[in-house]
Amino acid sequence: MERTAGSLAAAGHEVAAFLLPREGEPAEARRGGYAIRRVPLPDWAGWTGLRRAVVLERWFERTEPLAAAAAAWRPEAIHAVDLDTLLPGARAARRLGVPLVYEDRELCLEKLGQGTPEWIGGAKRWVLDRFTRRLEARGLALEREWIPRAAGFLTASPLYADALEERHGRRPAILLNAPRRSDLPADPGLRRAAGLGEGERIALYQGSITPSGGAQECIAAAREFPPGWTLVFLGVSWMRERLEAEARARGAEGRVRLLPPVAPDVLPGWTRAADLGLAPLRPVNRGQAFSLANKVFEYLHAGLPIVASDVAGQGPFLRALEAGILIPEVTPATVAAAVREAAAWPEAERRARGERLRAEARARWCWEVEEGKLLEVYRRVIH
Repeated sequence: MERTAGSLAAAGHEVAAFLLPREGEPAEARRGGYAIRRVPLPDWAGWTGLRRAVVLERWFERTEPLAAAAAAWRPEAIHAVDLDTLLPGARAARRLGVPLVYEDRELCLEKLGQGTPEWIGGAKRWVLDRFTRRLEARGLALEREWIPRAAGFLTASPLYADALEERHGRRPAILLNAPRRSDLPADPGLRRAAGLGEGERIALYQGSITPSGGAQECIAAAREFPPGWTLVFLGVSWMRERLEAEARARGAEGRVRLLPPVAPDVLPGWTRAADLGLAPLRPVNRGQAFSLANKVFEYLHAGLPIVASDVAGQGPFLRALEAGILIPEVTPATVAAAVREAAAWPEAERRARGERLRAEARARWCWEVEEGKLLEVYRRVIH
């Protein structure tokens, strides 16, 4: 969002991003040349118990307050991100008579059923499964109604584009979530925050963490890391307690550090201070399997060799770059073996590989390249 809004603002557009509230953030702010306005969901979106059925029935209308606030701003175009905002955004664009740009960043239709915990069974599972099938049918109907009518259509990976084109007969523009080029040197802040000395090595897992992201397997693997290597998470949020419990259960507290997110403008320096990037993934849907996570591009820009799952989205991409070690499945044993293999590379070879990856990322896999695609979409949309 920051890169998209910032690029459009720098190109001369007046931009406002309408987001959900976040603790510690003001309701209104200005950053990077664009406005940020935080709008809460309706009260009914938080209903639980039997009233949860109302929430599920109106699932695709939850973000109506954001669309209403955007419409009150009287824009000349509305950019709706992901299936949660498609219906309210499309309705607002139709009422105003302005173009709609729709961006599906994750194959959102594939995600609708993954929120039901595995331990739920019996009648409750049957009810939730029925609601999921209904949501999937309604989500597909919304896509079929509005994607052909959107003035602009975007997604975040080539395999996403293939899937969406197959489903709807329209190929979206591909806007990779790659960072801007950065010349920040390695920032000692990472080691200070982790309580590690200069000579200790860091296997870094940065970015958002989900149960299917392989974080718990990495913690289990940390006990088998080579001497002097520590697993550092950068960006831990809602899974922190679960990860801390996993580290205690595995007796790995001394080999694991859990750090909160840092600001985007300092992140490149912190990433460069690591020695290895981790991108394990146990995909639970095609959206995850087809993804090219932004952490992968951030590792490349930092010149870090990468240990990653050999899944459809990132496996062939990283193999072509010879960017590190691909593991066929995410287990503590495969992660630990890959880290040991990378740790055994001669230092000169590791540095040479890092400089090559960094140069390639700066030339081809950066926002300076991607924003041209975004601006071309908006040139067509606006004119």
